[in-house]
Amino acid sequence: MGEPGTIGPAASHILETEIDGDISLYNPHTEQVTVLNGTAGDVWRVCDGEHSLIEIVDLLAGAYGVEPVSIHDDVVAAITSFEHAELFSDTVKP
Repeated sequence: MGEPGTIGPAASHILETEIDGDISLYNPHTEQVTVLNGTAGDVWRVCDGEHSLIEIVDLLAGAYGVEPVSIHDDVVAAITSFEHAELFSDTVKP
């Protein structure tokens, strides 16, 4: 589990593979596969238990060269979908 207020990391049972830039995540507990496109994969990669929501938004905004406010809602939506798929070891609501 990450520090309080951080998002992630992935639950230890989540199996991850990358194919052609897309990340596939398999949760054997739910038998669900989640496929992430490149952008959602970028969000996933920084949900490592080391960053808060604000830090994740700022990191991605810097990488994409956009204002944080322009991607905030999309980042929250991606993280929420990860939570619903039960991909994190411990969940902090964004």
